[in-house]
Amino acid sequence: MKIKETEAAIEAILFAMGGSVELPRIARAIGVDEKTTGRIIRNMMDRYQEENRGIQIIELENSCLLYTSDAADDLIG
Repeated sequence: MKIKETEAAIEAILFAMGGSVELPRIARAIGVDEKTTGRIIRNMMDRYQEENRGIQIIELENSCLLYTSDAADDLIG
């Protein structure tokens, strides 16, 4: 799976679950080891912040959660 497809799969998993998802579960779902999955997610987190995106990924211990960002909150009011 290419990196963009992997990132899209991670976004879809986090969105569909609607809550925090354990890193090992994400790794199994995308067929990538946990260490690499964690790196991909941290890169996504950094990029979302740099691009001032409307969503962010929050890391909670050994899980992740898709959440609206401060930028989106400011627009929504």
